[in-house]
Amino acid sequence: MSIQFYLDIEGKRYMLPVNPGEIKVKKGMNQSTVEIVKAGDVLLDGTEKLADLSLSSIFPKDYEASYVNAEAPEKAPKEWVKIIHDAQANNDKVRLIVTECDINIETLITSFQYEFNDATGDVEYTIDLKEHRPHVAKFIKMVTPPPRPAPKNKPITIGCTVIVNGQLHRDSYGMGPGVIERNAKRKVNFIVKGRKYPYHVTLLNGGWRGWVTPESVKRV
Repeated sequence: MSIQFYLDIEGKRYMLPVNPGEIKVKKGMNQSTVEIVKAGDVLLDGTEKLADLSLSSIFPKDYEASYVNAEAPEKAPKEWVKIIHDAQANNDKVRLIVTECDINIETLITSFQYEFNDATGDVEYTIDLKEHRPHVAKFIKMVTPPPRPAPKNKPITIGCTVIVNGQLHRDSYGMGPGVIERNAKRKVNFIVKGRKYPYHVTLLNGGWRGWVTPESVKRV
């Protein structure tokens, strides 16, 4: 059986009317070289690169010539040019199939060069192809966690340690305003509920300081 070349463009198959004299296939690996101290350059393993393919032939004007595949569709050279050009412009998937050569690769057309031969009416062309590997993008939904509730202040009790930021007073009614405490570590020794200055604070060793508002103290 003779070798045949097919271009399957988005499911529609075309047999090339004239077999290319050769087909070039280039495959490589995505390897990288790194330098390791005291070991020199080291080649790291990599994945297989997408294959590059190239073929050249003609679209004939005369389908009676002996070198034309008898089973190929009889299309004018300009029709072939439009088929290939449209496939490239539309980014159509083009599967290149070469019988007897174990070539069956889905590709995209990266380059299409052609020229008209005035003497014969043929079109001479070169098609460059790049292997296409189907892939599916995965979309990851970002979930924003709910905001954490603000921590509740610990209740103020007699004997607890607090941080005081506020003015001291002589009594729980607010008489006799005195010094202002700033980030002072104190202890609560009296509580009079319902008063404007309900907390009486002392030094950590028990020395009295004064009465403060609820907003002035925060439990440690």
